[in-house]
Amino acid sequence: MSISSQSLLRSTSAFLFIGFVALMAIVIMNFWLGERAQSYFEDASAARDTRVAAVELRNAMQTAESSQRGFIITGNEIYLAPYQAAKFQAQRHLSALQTLLPSYPGSSETLERLTALLAAKFEEFDRTIGLKREKRDAEIQAIFRTNSGKALTDEANVFFAGIIGKADSRLTSGVAEQRANTRWLRLVSGIGALVIVAVTGGAAYGVSRHTRELRMTRDEVNALNAALEQRVATRTADLAHARDRAEVLLSEVNHRVANSLALVSSLVSLQSRALTDPAAKDALAETQDRIFAISLVHKRLYGSQNVRAVELNEYLTGLLEHLRTSLRSEGHGVKLSFDIEPMEMETDASINLGVLITELVTNAFKYAYPDGPGEIRVFLRKRDNQGELVVEDDGIGRDEGAPAKGTGVGTRIINAMSLSLKARLEYRRREPGTAAHLVFSLHPKRSGIDG
Repeated sequence: MSISSQSLLRSTSAFLFIGFVALMAIVIMNFWLGERAQSYFEDASAARDTRVAAVELRNAMQTAESSQRGFIITGNEIYLAPYQAAKFQAQRHLSALQTLLPSYPGSSETLERLTALLAAKFEEFDRTIGLKREKRDAEIQAIFRTNSGKALTDEANVFFAGIIGKADSRLTSGVAEQRANTRWLRLVSGIGALVIVAVTGGAAYGVSRHTRELRMTRDEVNALNAALEQRVATRTADLAHARDRAEVLLSEVNHRVANSLALVSSLVSLQSRALTDPAAKDALAETQDRIFAISLVHKRLYGSQNVRAVELNEYLTGLLEHLRTSLRSEGHGVKLSFDIEPMEMETDASINLGVLITELVTNAFKYAYPDGPGEIRVFLRKRDNQGELVVEDDGIGRDEGAPAKGTGVGTRIINAMSLSLKARLEYRRREPGTAAHLVFSLHPKRSGIDG
């Protein structure tokens, strides 16, 4: 049966209308999803900024606390160098949170309490620093024994965790929504494509025109894909260049820090030569060894491909060689030997370990052999994800009940470094002598010292 031109026109018009409806559905869905994607991008940016502000605020508070603790422990003003910068950063990130958090339900009480906590925490920092400068250590100890500083830190960390959790939750929910929208887009696009194919098969009259339109659409999509691939390639190259530059800058920072510490060590040496008091000269010599232990890490990092971790066998070998030379120059006949297994550790933890070993070796040298020569031995072995440190001698032994010899600064530094490594130093009696034993994680989490 022949089909009249009018029937063909009507059927073709009907097919075209159906195809138009399908196409409009795809366009509307794409427009709606584009709007949702823009909204998600804005929400994700705000959530990311909120998370970054909370993390940086917590880091600034921890930096200020570490600076304050270092000054209180040593009385050295150099530890206060990062304090004011950390205090300024804390205020800046708190202001950012005050701008970003109102979009979260119930955030006003959180902001009000967090602001009060930070004000109280920095008031405690300023007060204890002032007391230390006035040499009122007893009052500082009284403040520490109240544990008020730790309570403030713990409560602030709860708020930080809550803020970070809310930001992560918003990001997670946004990602889930985008995935659901993508599934809807695929479904609508698939149905629309099927309808268009059916319309194309039924409307033989419009095959040629429709084919040309599809070819044009395909070419446009290919052009867009090519442009997008070019932009992605350019952006990838820019990111790689930025990463390489950051590595170079970080290496340069380590070089400058090492040079600065070497200058400080030289100044300490000059000051030591100008003194006549043996106790003062010994104290400056110990300070110089501590500075060397820190500077040696940065020297290693400057020439290393990995600026975030330290090869302990290379670092500690250089440090112990330096200490052995120092002991030999003292002329007491005390020998130093060591056996260090290869292992890797984060930079900050490596510095703490180096300072700890320096103090243990120095103490053994000063007190283990008061009447003659002897030997100090250092062992570092790897046990799965842990390191085992042993510093031992064959000397007169350690009296547990006797008060600390000297000023007690070395003992406080040893305790502080052990705490920073989240480990506990044990002194074991030998026949004869003493062995200092420490088991620590090779990947400790970074944290401040609670007040």
